Amino acid sequence: MLSIGLALLLGSVVADAPQRADAETAANLREALTAIRQSAGLEPLAASDALRRLADRRASEIAATPAGRRLPHPVPFDDELDEWPALRGHRLTERVVVVASSLTAADRPRAAWDNPEAGALALDPESVAAGIGAWFAADGTLVVVAVFQAAGNITDRETLERSVVDEINEVRLAHGLVALAVDEPLRDIARGHSETMLVGGFLGHESPDGSAPADRVRAAGIDFRLVGENVAHSLRPLGAVHAVVDEWMASPGHRANILTPDFRRTGVGAAIGKHGSIYVTQLFLER
Repeated sequence: MLSIGLALLLGSVVADAPQRADAETAANLREALTAIRQSAGLEPLAASDALRRLADRRASEIAATPAGRRLPHPVPFDDELDEWPALRGHRLTERVVVVASSLTAADRPRAAWDNPEAGALALDPESVAAGIGAWFAADGTLVVVAVFQAAGNITDRETLERSVVDEINEVRLAHGLVALAVDEPLRDIARGHSETMLVGGFLGHESPDGSAPADRVRAAGIDFRLVGENVAHSLRPLGAVHAVVDEWMASPGHRANILTPDFRRTGVGAAIGKHGSIYVTQLFLER
């Protein structure tokens, strides 16, 4: 379901071609969003590469539209989701703000969230992730698009596992690597380890019986030349997928597994506790 809200701050005209905002502007927009949430006692929103790229495309399209036809933006949102399989089935909401060119660079980030509709989503406790796109239009105004992902009831283990695979493959493709194929035997091994961690209340690669990832794969009769494993625990099940992938990409060892070119197969297994606690294991394999 899509709802689109737009706010316009009028400003002066500057002749130029539409161009993507620089990295500093994009970082300042996210920092301002985080500050707003923290001031309200809310957790920062997870950063999703898929949401960011979707928002960036939307912002570029709007920035290229003549000023008189920018509001509302005519392209149906749902038509674009097929390119981002990791976003399918999630509740997404878009907000578009056109920030005046008369504002200073320091004032623009806060102005992007000051309008009621964008601010309401920024402070929505059900929002768990956001992607931000920013482009300068030909008249000098800054077009900011934010795509928010709302919390969903992640009680379906298969949906969660598939979402992790999709997002990991989005990351690999963005780094010029091939997508990983899902291997059901690996998934079953990963599920078993996640369930062991859930029951035992621990997070780690070694099981209580002393077995390591390679031991568990061999015990299942699977031959390999290289194997890797990532594990994670989330107390925020509604934002688990983005939180898990973000944490892995921020950890050198986990990131190395995700971005190892030799890996071709994967299995993701999750275990969901009664109170929403989630353990996730991802196995990577090269035969």
